[in-house]
Amino acid sequence: MSATLAAGPEAVPGHHPTFVPLAARELRRFVVNPVFLFAVAMCVVIGIGDSDGVVEIDEVVGYPAVFLGGFGMMAMYWLTRSMRDSEPVVGVTPTTRPVRTAALCAVAIVPFLCGWLALLAFVRVFPVGSPVYGDFSAPAQVAILVGQIVVPSLGGPLLGVALGRWISFPGAAFLAFLLIFGWVELVTIPSLTHPDSAPIAALRLFSPFAFFSLADNSPDITLWRGAPWFFLGWQLALCAIAALVALLRGAEGRVRSRIVHALLIALAVAAIMFVLTNTVGAVPGA
Repeated sequence: MSATLAAGPEAVPGHHPTFVPLAARELRRFVVNPVFLFAVAMCVVIGIGDSDGVVEIDEVVGYPAVFLGGFGMMAMYWLTRSMRDSEPVVGVTPTTRPVRTAALCAVAIVPFLCGWLALLAFVRVFPVGSPVYGDFSAPAQVAILVGQIVVPSLGGPLLGVALGRWISFPGAAFLAFLLIFGWVELVTIPSLTHPDSAPIAALRLFSPFAFFSLADNSPDITLWRGAPWFFLGWQLALCAIAALVALLRGAEGRVRSRIVHALLIALAVAAIMFVLTNTVGAVPGA
């Protein structure tokens, strides 16, 4: 595996492996991408907005996921497609496609860190333990916030890399964004009238993002079924699946076998986490 990360026969001791300059190059391209800059700007504007009056966490907490995750996915997709188109030139050095893909995946650390900054800004306004979160315990509130703000900021860009590696349709990332956003909205609607329904909860939680409460312009907060910490595990497993699916493109031999094995493990973990999300501590506040 270490051989695939070597720069080639021209490498000498003390030189960085090929992965490092590739990741640095793609990181520079990503941070100046207009779509990503727009996403960051929108998060800043929303973060400094007026928070007076009755605050509905379920309305404002999803914005970082939309912008850093959704728009970050589109930016990363176009970055991946751009790199894919230039690979005949990049490929003059003996660098395997999985290494180039890993460099792209490493760039997701940027929106991921932005997600943490958004979380810190959020909890300064709405500290953990505030009544706006309802009766969820403090640890559950932390899991919900990390799952709603931070993890989508990582998973969206990783999904963008996977889409860029496997799908050549130019609008694939935008279509994926619409499908995910539409699914979240669609499966959330039945929870408005059936908050304690297990089948409806399973549909709502079968997603990379999920709401756990509803204020509905009222001090009374309705809590929805689900185990936040296991849902966080489900989300992280989805992130791993997206990265491994991206790495699978162009992998050969032993590297491909290892990626496939890791992917099977990630799929199994995701299935376990999803089941536990719907069964363990599914009653809000438990």
